[in-house]
Order: sequence, then C-alpha cells, then structure tokens
Amino acid sequence: MKNLISVIESRDSKKLATLMQPINKPMGINEHAEKLVDMLFDNLIQIFPAAKHTVFSNKDDISATKRQWVLAFIENKITSVEQLKAGMSIARQQESDFWPSCGKFISWCREGMMQVIGFPSVCEVMAEMKRYSNMEWRYPSVELFPWKSAIMYWIVPEARRRMTQYNLSDKEIREFIKKQLITYYNQIQEGKPIPPIKPLINRTKRDESASELIDKDGKYRLIGEGMLRKIRERLVCKS
Repeated sequence: MKNLISVIESRDSKKLATLMQPINKPMGINEHAEKLVDMLFDNLIQIFPAAKHTVFSNKDDISATKRQWVLAFIENKITSVEQLKAGMSIARQQESDFWPSCGKFISWCREGMMQVIGFPSVCEVMAEMKRYSNMEWRYPSVELFPWKSAIMYWIVPEARRRMTQYNLSDKEIREFIKKQLITYYNQIQEGKPIPPIKPLINRTKRDESASELIDKDGKYRLIGEGMLRKIRERLVCKS
C-alpha cells in the first residue's frame, strides 16, 4: 500500500500500471495458458530470431503481446503441448523470417493437429475431387465410389456441386474445403466421430456429368468407343 501511495504521489504512470496489473488482469487467463505461451515464445524466437530486434525490441511489447496470445489461446481452445508442437512443426516449414500473428499460429496448430489425426490437406481433397470428376461415371451412386476416406465422401461431392452450381473459382473452392476440414476437426475435438459413408438424403444416385447431359442418347459415346476400337486394332496389326 505504501508503494502504491508513493507511486501515485510521484505520478509515475509506468510503475502504477505495473502495480495495478494483477487487479486489471482479464478474466479467464490461467497459469497453464501463460506457461504454454512462455514456452512457445522461447521456441518461436529461435525460428524467427529477427523478432528480437523488431517485434520484441521492447520488453513492454513482449508482455502485452503475450497477454493477447494467452487470451486468444483460451478463446480458441489451444490448451495442450501437443497442439503447440503441431503448430511448431508447421512454423519450421515457413520460408518467411517474419514473426507470425497470433491468428496465423493458431491456424498452424489446427493444420498440424489435422495432420496428426490423419486428416487430408486441402491439396489432397482437391486431388480427390479431380479423381472423382474423372471417374464418377463408372459408378451408379456416389456411395459406391472408392473414396480414400469417409471425410472425402462428405466434403468432395458437396464441394463439386458448389463449384458447378455457383461457378466458384479455384481459390473459392479451396477456401470452402478448408472451412469444411476445420468444421470436422472441431467436431472430433468435441468427441463426435466422422460419420461413415452412407446415402445422402434424396441423393441415392450421382449427379449426371457434363458429358452425359450433352450426350443423352449415347450417340457420341458410341462414336468414341468405335474410334478407340479402331485405334487398338491398328496397334495390334503394327505389333
């Protein structure tokens, strides 16, 4: 109390802020989250050393930044060492020397944890969508397509439907897939498994492909098959 009175009388704002900090400490912050952030910063500074002379050249800035990261971790349920390790694995792959924003690192944690539990990447889902688009005509229903995993079954057909119906760009469809992966990841975090492959409501058969819509009577398909047969016959003769 004497220290507080002395500081007030001397109008030392910096010391006053230090003394008052525990009283104004935001609700929800806990020691566990603070220790996680302290440990994280010690490791991140080794990957992004330039931050010592830029972002963290001022000790007051470090404390303020840590407080924001603690709050963000609590809000986004980043509460385990495993999540931080997953984020660090992505951080070590970065080519940039710039210190990541809190939101960026949280996205790295999610991305890393998705890899740990066996989720596909956005690129892998895009590749599966391309494979599905090329081969779907061989199967009478979407459920009979040889999906690489159940999560592909739940994401790819809907992503393809949106792409064709709304004429989405590659960037837009990637963003949709990313959001879907995060949704299913959060679902697993809540203890809800990915549903097994089963018929979608009112969708027991796959949608018609563009070629089928154009070639309703199969005329062009028969012409194509005839041309392929002739090519094969010529190849056999030459051999």
